[in-house]
Amino acid sequence: MDRVSHPRPAPDKPALPDTLRTRLAGLAAAIRTTFTPLRYSGVVLLRAVLSCIAVTPLPRSSAVLLRAVLCCLAVTPLLRWAVVVHAVPARRSWRRCCPRCSRAFGPLADIGALLPTARCSVCTQRLGPPPWTLELATVASVVALYWSGLRGLPLIAYLWWAAFGIVLSFVDLAVQRLPTRLCYPAAAGFLAVMLLHAWSTSDWRPWIRSILGALLLYGVLAACALARPSLIGWGDVRYSLAIGAAATWPGWLFLYIAALLATAGASVTGASLIAAQKVRMTSRLPNGPFLCLGALSAIVLHLT
Repeated sequence: MDRVSHPRPAPDKPALPDTLRTRLAGLAAAIRTTFTPLRYSGVVLLRAVLSCIAVTPLPRSSAVLLRAVLCCLAVTPLLRWAVVVHAVPARRSWRRCCPRCSRAFGPLADIGALLPTARCSVCTQRLGPPPWTLELATVASVVALYWSGLRGLPLIAYLWWAAFGIVLSFVDLAVQRLPTRLCYPAAAGFLAVMLLHAWSTSDWRPWIRSILGALLLYGVLAACALARPSLIGWGDVRYSLAIGAAATWPGWLFLYIAALLATAGASVTGASLIAAQKVRMTSRLPNGPFLCLGALSAIVLHLT
């Protein structure tokens, strides 16, 4: 009687752990959803990696911070667009297109120029701040404000203030100019959100103190601009409303700390540049970045 040979069954493959399976599924879904005709493959890879991170269980505070960082990365194209539009010399129209190929850019036009690579998608002309500098400054500001313990409406108010401060700092570094239509909304938005916070908590003292601090710093810098116009410009005076309001909300002491840190930073930077023979004694430094960084440092130091 002939023996019938049966094929041996293939050994079962070991099952993947649930966590690894979830991550691989998230990676595959991210690749499928983000595989669009983008010019920059780095954006696709970044989205895929962030989708894998999002499925990993995190502590509540870390998850909130991660969502805040992702949100600020989504906002950075708007901030870069604002910098490119406003970084033009005085008495010139705002920039709406690439200076080399005249291709329009913006949230509703060519968004390639607003990516962290900072290049026009047609002629590769560099536009705006150096690559990744604005994005790193935005992430650092968000992390510092969240780490300081701010939550709710105060966090929203300071994020608004920091977004305008970052844009104004990069514009001032590029053309030594602080546009009026960015200075006043920075202060008005901060005070409006803090007004809602004061109304909800029935504590009006910090809000009133912020208004008084803004007016005080405005008066001091206005007097300096009249006495020494070569050192303080009227753009710095207008921006002082936002700086004074944000620095005085925790207390009067931190307005003085912010002013001290801003003055010390500008002095050290100027002395270093003069020693390196990069600038002259009569050269003028942009004061916007020092004002913003001094106020942010004072706020974070107080709340931590």
